[in-house]
Amino acid sequence: MKTAVLLNDTSRRFHHGCSRVSRQIKTLLQDHDITVTASSHAHTDWTKNREFLQHLKTADVIVINGEGTLHHGAARAQPLLDIISSPIAAHRPVCLINALWQDNPLHWADIADQCAIVSVRDSQSAKELTASGVADVRLIPDLSLTGTGVDRSPNPKGIIVGDSVRYEIRKLLAAQAQAWQAHYIPTKTLQSRLWQFPPAAAALWRVYNGIYSGKVPKFSMAQDDHQYLNILSQAAGHITGRFHGVCLSILAQTPFLALTSVTSKVQTLIHDAGLDPSRVITPSEFQKNPNRLPPEFTAAEQRNIHDFVAMANQRAQTLFADIRGLL
Repeated sequence: MKTAVLLNDTSRRFHHGCSRVSRQIKTLLQDHDITVTASSHAHTDWTKNREFLQHLKTADVIVINGEGTLHHGAARAQPLLDIISSPIAAHRPVCLINALWQDNPLHWADIADQCAIVSVRDSQSAKELTASGVADVRLIPDLSLTGTGVDRSPNPKGIIVGDSVRYEIRKLLAAQAQAWQAHYIPTKTLQSRLWQFPPAAAALWRVYNGIYSGKVPKFSMAQDDHQYLNILSQAAGHITGRFHGVCLSILAQTPFLALTSVTSKVQTLIHDAGLDPSRVITPSEFQKNPNRLPPEFTAAEQRNIHDFVAMANQRAQTLFADIRGLL
């Protein structure tokens, strides 16, 4: 059995898409006889993690989960790149996988090019990295789209309104959930039983969304991504401001509308999946027409979703087999 260390492990983000991605990385590595012996969790400093550093010295491969971190030269992305050229990583393969890449400094591409494998999750990222001189860039859809899915309910009902990492968009979505008295289910979760009590849940909803008047809509938090997918699969539609909210809607085959974010990741995902680009709307468009509902998937969209998810799984298997082949 070979060993790996994982950088930017997002399993502790209490976010269904992120936790699913990290679980899939560990599962796919394990399926190819590679055990993750230590992780450096997202938003932590790997250079100060003694356990991670100890296992880093003996690991056969270093795996970096790029996620949505590598864009616009963000300062918090630098530690992910630092490990690539670190003397500690010398003579061992480094694999950058599941990455977004947008509007980064050119020298960052030179660093990424030192990796044994570079895999991005969308076509725009692949185009930018290739144009920056990285010779071999793989395109594999976000790993949240891999693994076991769910069957679509034959009788879906109701609209689920989700959240956004951006406060102003989150507030827009929450206000619409309030207006409709729709079911508000964020992509994030909290584990404490406290939030199952209606008064605590109502207070949390108000603070999280910055809305302190009017009736609180039905509000619940799925405890894990499996439960979240099951809830999505039973809904007639989903309105979200989260990239992974879109990914998991695709996996659940639930029609959706998505509000744009600071990167092009949602628009590019829709393009890559072969879905109608009108499913992505700007916050201003949403404000002008807040009663717009997610349209049903067309027959062509349904076929494209099937093919897209199948492709994601097939390419993921090839990726992890090739990581094993490096060792």
